[in-house]
Amino acid sequence: MWRCAVLVSRRRLYSTRSGFADLGIDTKLIQALETRFQVHTPSSMQEELIRQTTTATNNLLVRQHTGSGKTFALILSLLSLTIRDHHLLRGLGLDESSALSVQKANSVVVVPNRELAFQIESWVSRLMADAYPEIPRQKIIGRYVSGVPYEAQQRGVLKRHGVPAIVVGTPRCLLELAYPEDGTPLIGVRAPDLLVDIVEQSEQFKGEFKLDAAKPGVESYRGVRRLVLDEVDGMLRLPNRHATERQKLLRREKPKPGQIFVDRLLGTLGVTRISNSLRPPQAPARSSNAKGWQKASDLALARKSLAAETKKRPEVNIVNEHSLQIIAVSATANKDLRNWMVHRGWMTMRPLMIDNPGQNIDVPTATTHHCLVIENDRAIRNLRDKSESPQESSRTEADTLQKEDEGDRSDSEQQTMMEQMSEVAANVIRELEPRGSVIIFTRSDASTAQFGRVLESYGVVARDIMTRFDEQLGTMIDQSEGKEFLDIQAKYAPNKDKPLGVFLATEEAARGLDLPDASLVLILDIPKSVASYAHLSGRTGRFGQPGTVVTVVPVGRLGWFESKMRGIFAALNIRPTKAEFIQD
Repeated sequence: MWRCAVLVSRRRLYSTRSGFADLGIDTKLIQALETRFQVHTPSSMQEELIRQTTTATNNLLVRQHTGSGKTFALILSLLSLTIRDHHLLRGLGLDESSALSVQKANSVVVVPNRELAFQIESWVSRLMADAYPEIPRQKIIGRYVSGVPYEAQQRGVLKRHGVPAIVVGTPRCLLELAYPEDGTPLIGVRAPDLLVDIVEQSEQFKGEFKLDAAKPGVESYRGVRRLVLDEVDGMLRLPNRHATERQKLLRREKPKPGQIFVDRLLGTLGVTRISNSLRPPQAPARSSNAKGWQKASDLALARKSLAAETKKRPEVNIVNEHSLQIIAVSATANKDLRNWMVHRGWMTMRPLMIDNPGQNIDVPTATTHHCLVIENDRAIRNLRDKSESPQESSRTEADTLQKEDEGDRSDSEQQTMMEQMSEVAANVIRELEPRGSVIIFTRSDASTAQFGRVLESYGVVARDIMTRFDEQLGTMIDQSEGKEFLDIQAKYAPNKDKPLGVFLATEEAARGLDLPDASLVLILDIPKSVASYAHLSGRTGRFGQPGTVVTVVPVGRLGWFESKMRGIFAALNIRPTKAEFIQD
């Protein structure tokens, strides 16, 4: 079997071994880090991640708990590398405009949701505003997300300023811009010259590739040299190990936009061609019966073929600072995801893994977890132990992790549930008196606008979380690009003269989101999975700060939802605390 080399990062939050300067981070960016973000020293995980990214000797698979700062460290590394390359190109005699033109799409960052794309743009913009205000921000980073109010603005910026050095976007939008069904791509991508040389060598592969073929000069700085897949498991949404054959078949026939984009990008760059050259001869095609189901004998043959391939296929490292480094990141990445990426041909050798010690899915340790259950008579109580729930069905805890059909609520039932949960949320906020911002997560199919109106009827003014990023950037869609950036920390820091910041988001927006001042997370309705709860709850308690998570669920048929929450807590090794303001 394929195995990753593993680097286990220590849980200690800060390390005194190396500072940002020792890791090669640009001096002006370090100063901006200290003034803008009050960050002075990297954590041990950030230190290793920055070192591996800036030296570019391996593909990486990063699995760290939510709130560990992995995305921030990656973006800081990419920005520092961009500035370094810019200085080197200027040293080769290029003026600023020509140097930036050479650096087009040097780094591509694929994120699962628009909120994370906005956040990354905000980080880079604020650092550049302090460190290099003379360099146009639009030449350094571009954010590309789907949505009518955003797409026109993004296309306008691309036409005026061209493709930036760091391209950040959601899969569907990047697909439309880089690989449109008709017309000219607005984001053009090309392979670095060294990667082109490796593709040519792969046709007559003799056991190794020459990675020293890059000639110092302007041309060696062109092309996509860094590909980051942030929250990669959320982007791909592969079937879990308990999925039925039908679910797996549907997933193969209808790949997610993230998979389609990365497949096409790596095809353009030649990585797929290199991977194919390393594969042993393919096994005979598998047959199917009349309904499309694979026969048992064919499945057994496929497993034997895959096992033979993993033994015969050579591991070849093509990673170099002038070729391509692929970095896949997620708090909930697992072995199945890693193997899928390798066998898909996205990586030509096993990646170096920067891993969490212990369990596969981790949550911040400074967080307090509560779970409130709405009874059928609208009474509210704390989550009970299994022994306290005689009405519960005989299903096992493992069974409860399988998804119940939640979409069968009628419109009137959904409206009633929304009102009940909004009332509970308003009461929880008043009881806990959170010291920082509040994030309220709703089901993915729920309307945040409708939830906002219901919450307001209970005295809580909540806004869509996107408004926070719009104001943070100072670039609301109808505003000019040159407006001065706003300091989000100062704007939303709670005090007696300003109302508390309450923000609404769907469950899908949780991945990678970083609101440092968030002290309370409310999860309204049952999370989709263990991994989803880890991401939702991980929006508070970040970097060792205390936080509180309150999940509000209906009791469900035969106690289904209550049982599922117990299963989630057990899987994450969480002991929920009974809320003192609830009288059971």
